[in-house]
Amino acid sequence: MPLRSFASRLAGITAGALVVRVLYTVLIGADTKGVGDFFYYHGIANLIADGRGFVDPFLSTRAHPYPSALHPPLWPLALAAGSKLGATSILAHRLLGCVPGAATVALIGLLGRRVAGERSGLLAAAIAAVYPTLIAADGSLMSESLYGAFVAAALLLAYRLLDRPAAGRAAALGAAIGLAALTRGEGLLFLLLLALPLAWRGGSGGRWLRIGAAVAATALVIAPWAIRNWIQLDRPILLSTNDSTLIAGANCHGVYHGVDIGFWHLDCVSKRRRGLNEAEQAEIWRREGRDYARHHLGRLLAAVVPVRELRTWDFYQPRRQATFAEGRDRRVQEAGTAAYYVLLALAVYGLVLLRRRRAPLLVLLSPVVVVLASTAAGFGLPRFRHAAELSIVVLAAVALEALLSRRRRAQPASPPR
Repeated sequence: MPLRSFASRLAGITAGALVVRVLYTVLIGADTKGVGDFFYYHGIANLIADGRGFVDPFLSTRAHPYPSALHPPLWPLALAAGSKLGATSILAHRLLGCVPGAATVALIGLLGRRVAGERSGLLAAAIAAVYPTLIAADGSLMSESLYGAFVAAALLLAYRLLDRPAAGRAAALGAAIGLAALTRGEGLLFLLLLALPLAWRGGSGGRWLRIGAAVAATALVIAPWAIRNWIQLDRPILLSTNDSTLIAGANCHGVYHGVDIGFWHLDCVSKRRRGLNEAEQAEIWRREGRDYARHHLGRLLAAVVPVRELRTWDFYQPRRQATFAEGRDRRVQEAGTAAYYVLLALAVYGLVLLRRRRAPLLVLLSPVVVVLASTAAGFGLPRFRHAAELSIVVLAAVALEALLSRRRRAQPASPPR
């Protein structure tokens, strides 16, 4: 392999990204305080590794295990694999997130190359390697690190389907979307917003075969988990029960008015419980949240949803939002927010450039639409835009490469010696 080849340079950037993430996690991220879902992931991963399966880590005992589907299974399974090898501490689990995080950097590089050439690909990987928001996410013990890798892989597979429409390529994209959904539930939206439109637009010949292949592959990937949930919880739970507390906590007076508008409150989740069946309880909370939203629909649409979006995109209380970044160091997250504003401005310019070049934009814009849709249905938090961060980095690299090329062309040639 030539020393200065794209592959060797990308490998070097990826290795550097891994080192940066490990150093952050050990030197800064290990001392992160606060509460969050990372305690659930840590606890259930060790229970899985101990042979007790997907049971609630807070309510279960050996005598009384309570099956859980609070979150999709792939991130707990990945952590459980580490636990099986002896990596059972919180720090060890945080470090495990650095591996898919570094893999995401490599995938972003490949994505940038596909969009605008090798220079843009290397710039995209370099930006992702040092972007504080991505670094903090990968050391947070949250599912975003693995989710980002699956989303990036799905975007690459989407370009393959765009290049040559075929049922096999549609199925590969559907499988990647299924894996993303088994990491974070909103990943399933990529089936509707990316896979199906691409399968449809590939020409009438074989259109329905491609659509069927994408849907079938997604369903096959998700099916084992959905079947397990139905058996264990006696209810049809496709991906998780987490939407119940999300809906309940995002729809009450405290988050429809005042300083926390558009956010989420634990106090909004009623303490009324119906036994310890997680799916039965989820139905109660889901219904309570939906009832409140329906009775205050005008306020929801006119004020709450817009503020939810502003929160997720860091245009509402950005410094305060940094304190709610689960598992992330606040100072690093604040640095990430500052970097995000710069990257976002560059990304807008990159989008304009691709539009002028008549490049297809559906693939890179699909994560943005997924984030917009999931935020509108839930609540606003910057970490929820993780999938869109990948597109922002790639688009920013496109803009930066164009600016650097323009600067080189403007420089006068060196006089001959």
